[in-house]
Amino acid sequence: MDLKALQARLRDFAAARDWQPFHSPKNLAMALMVESAELLELFQWLTTEQSNTLTRDAADKERVGDEIADVLLYLLQLADRTGVDVEEAVEQKLRKNAEKHPAKHPEKPAPGPKGHLLIDWENVQPRGEELRALVPEGTDVWIFHGPQQKVEASSHRLAYGASKVALVPRPGLNKKNALDFQLSYYIGYISARQPHERFVVVSNDTGYDPMLEHACELGFDARRVSFRRQSPPVVATSVKRKVKAAVAKPTLALKPVYSPVQLIAPSAAQIAWRAIVQLRAMSTAGRGRPADLEAFMESLINEPVMDKPGLACRASQLLRDRPLGLGRAAVDTPRSTAALVRAIQSPAAPTPVAQPLPTVVVEVPAKAKTEASAKATRQDVQRLAQFLDGLAPAKRPAQKEELLVLLQYHLGETSGQAPRVTQVLAQLQAQKRVAIKRNVVSFPPSPAAAPVPAKKTAAKKAATPAVPKAIPKPTAAQVAKAVLGSLGKMPKNKPTRRAGLLKFIETHATKAADPKSIAQQVCALLEARRDVVVSPDGKGVTYPKF
Repeated sequence: MDLKALQARLRDFAAARDWQPFHSPKNLAMALMVESAELLELFQWLTTEQSNTLTRDAADKERVGDEIADVLLYLLQLADRTGVDVEEAVEQKLRKNAEKHPAKHPEKPAPGPKGHLLIDWENVQPRGEELRALVPEGTDVWIFHGPQQKVEASSHRLAYGASKVALVPRPGLNKKNALDFQLSYYIGYISARQPHERFVVVSNDTGYDPMLEHACELGFDARRVSFRRQSPPVVATSVKRKVKAAVAKPTLALKPVYSPVQLIAPSAAQIAWRAIVQLRAMSTAGRGRPADLEAFMESLINEPVMDKPGLACRASQLLRDRPLGLGRAAVDTPRSTAALVRAIQSPAAPTPVAQPLPTVVVEVPAKAKTEASAKATRQDVQRLAQFLDGLAPAKRPAQKEELLVLLQYHLGETSGQAPRVTQVLAQLQAQKRVAIKRNVVSFPPSPAAAPVPAKKTAAKKAATPAVPKAIPKPTAAQVAKAVLGSLGKMPKNKPTRRAGLLKFIETHATKAADPKSIAQQVCALLEARRDVVVSPDGKGVTYPKF
């Protein structure tokens, strides 16, 4: 907000309505007090808790905003009529308050003026760390580029923050110096809104100099800086050959090795692993969560990827959600691994050319052979199975690549396709602790622990006679069904007395524990279902459904 421009607008607003005679400092101070009282009235009868939640309602928030605006408008008009510079008065008052009331805790330094860096991307392409070293006071980055020009801004977002980097494409007009004029217009636009800030044009084009010199004559802090990237020195490497004696130990001839050029786009799990190893390689003081995790992830993607921000977003989400994500970055990593990751991930290193190395004959020590052929142990499988069972359902990996990363972390491997990782995954699937279908991971319920069979001894134990299985006793419903089947086959000689019916039912309940009790239950069931109707005297029975 430009306070001086707002004061001029209020001055014109009052002049258009002939209010100047009423806007004396005394009247403005009284009006300011009245507006402050109206603002106080909104909170006067509320408790502290109610005042904290008043603006959650849209209507109440609008009322509070109206009263605050009235107070500010009268305050600015009072400062205008008395000739007080509000910004200068605020700075002086803050200094006085700081001297009067010393701080009890460390206080952040007041932010200095912004430094707007306007880059002519058609002329120079500095990376974020190079731009930071070139103009240390820069805070906001504006990248002006052509409509079809590729812009790699991940390093700039990492160095300055994603909200401080803006991409400004040139309109699709093939006119000479079109981007130069567009950049010059933006300098005027930003300087009109923020006249006290710094402006730096990053370009080797000297055509900007007359415009910047004129801006300096008008009192603006504007200049141009050139940029030229220094090519890294080429280090010559030599391959030492080992001369074998006449009688030597068995040797292993290695196949030609090519420089690592990855043609397949990396997965989100691989980028998350790169971030963890990169964080491990940092010093203890500088280690921690980056301010912008997605920009940090995007800076680690050096392969050609169609949707680099999307891949960085998925890797960031994977690192945040998994319990073994950012926490693993607190574990120290060997220096050799950290140096290897820095060499691979360094954006300043040129892309190596794939050239086959000559065949080298080397001896493989027995210890190295043992380490290379290391396999997953039974303890590894049991430990990981117990860990997966202990995870909450919401924390368990839902995709195959997430499960591979989790196994990779626990086993200490550097790749999700390492032999130990694939062996453990195969064992978990064979034990039905994990099921994978179309890259979707599910966790079947854990089977009950089966008793461990005793070892066979030399002497065979005597055969134990088999115990006959117990025959289940028939229920009342089963007996009733059998009785109805028999009654259906007796058209003329059905029992006509209730006592005879009970005896007839007992003949079908001979296998029951108590046939007479079952007979009473079956008879009551048949009466309830109206298959049997008892006469009023309780002795005779009829069968209305037969």
